[in-house]
Amino acid sequence: MSHSTDRDLNTSAEQTTEHEVRVEETTRRSSLTSHPHFNRILLVGGVALVALFILIYAIFLRSATKTQTAEAPAAPSATGTVKFLMEQQWLIRMKLAQVQEQQVARQIAAVGRVVPAANRQALVAPPVAGILAGSSMPRVGQRVAQGQTIAVIQQTATSAEQAQVRAAAASVQSQNAQIEVENARLNSERRTAVGEAEAARVRLDLAQKEAERARRLFEKKAFSERQLQTAEAERNSAQATYDAAIKRRDALASARSIGASTIQVGSANSSHTVRAPLSGYVTKVNKSIGEQVGAGEAILEISNLDTVWIEAPIFERDLSRLGGNVTATFTTAAYPNQEFKGTVLDVGAVINEQTRAATVVFQVPNSGRALRIGMQANVRLDAGESVTAMMIPRSAVLDNEGRKIVYVLLSGEEFERREVTLGDEYGDQVAVLSGLNRGERVATQGAYQIRLQELRPADAGVHSHET
Repeated sequence: MSHSTDRDLNTSAEQTTEHEVRVEETTRRSSLTSHPHFNRILLVGGVALVALFILIYAIFLRSATKTQTAEAPAAPSATGTVKFLMEQQWLIRMKLAQVQEQQVARQIAAVGRVVPAANRQALVAPPVAGILAGSSMPRVGQRVAQGQTIAVIQQTATSAEQAQVRAAAASVQSQNAQIEVENARLNSERRTAVGEAEAARVRLDLAQKEAERARRLFEKKAFSERQLQTAEAERNSAQATYDAAIKRRDALASARSIGASTIQVGSANSSHTVRAPLSGYVTKVNKSIGEQVGAGEAILEISNLDTVWIEAPIFERDLSRLGGNVTATFTTAAYPNQEFKGTVLDVGAVINEQTRAATVVFQVPNSGRALRIGMQANVRLDAGESVTAMMIPRSAVLDNEGRKIVYVLLSGEEFERREVTLGDEYGDQVAVLSGLNRGERVATQGAYQIRLQELRPADAGVHSHET
């Protein structure tokens, strides 16, 4: 009984204590809520929370608007007027060019092909057949000089050819032996003629002295006239004999000795050296060391590219404008920014019935070897006629679905799209036949970005294809 009473008392005490704690906590909260500083804190916190929600909503709304704009590009301006801010122009380093009115020569344009110039290309072929011998041959791209050894052809004779060579050698030896006999006979006759001339001279001297003595004695009446005539006849005979001996001696002395044959028969197996017929570069090699080559079969090809020809078809209506010293300009796909100059070498005498064009040959210096055989070349030459045209840089012209357009500056931040009709090209300039007026300014560097601005304003200035 006493234990039950104690538990009831303890329980009642604990409940009383808990109640007091709750009352104290409620009193403390009530006192804080009623404090003015606490109310201000709650107010500021609520405002900040609302502002945070508004900021998040604004960011989300702006992102959704950008996405919608990117997905639906703006339509190009119907009037062709484009706004392009100064900040965008500075970003892409925009450049402008002024339209200039000039008198220019009308151009004739064609597409030609580079070919070797006359006597500037050769196929090196030996006149004999044999095996290519030696240590090496020139490679493709190597420069060779005129007269330089290209290859050596080693010839191996058959048994019949060797017999012919031996027979030829024996014939040469026989001829040389006969020549030696003839030379010996000639020398003997020369010596005999010299002796005969000397004997005739001595006889002549004696006959002259005897004739003089006979005349003196005849004048003194010591010799008869008959004796005088006999002495003079002897002198005349000696004189004739001496003159004949001198002529024979001189004739034999002037006769040339027959020289021995210098023909070198050699061996039936021989070699032939092939040399470069001209200076240039090796453009093709057909054979290698050790291969069999036939007579007239090409070993390699040499081309001299210091000067080349360009053949181009020119329409018959333009042929009359090619008179005089016409200078042509050439460009190639390999070197689009490099121009080559040439002159008209020959105007074809035949008109192609299908194309109504004649093949015109131009001679072009090519010291740098930029032009190669078979390369395609764009030909541009003056037609002898002057026209008035507006000149602008080629970089200002854009292609718009097959039509050519430029962007003309209207004000500091406003450009107008213009469709133009182009004429001939003159280096980095192009003639505009219609669409522009003198003094207007067109965009060159940055024209592509203006086009982007017109088609998709949100992306303008982002892409830069200019340098």
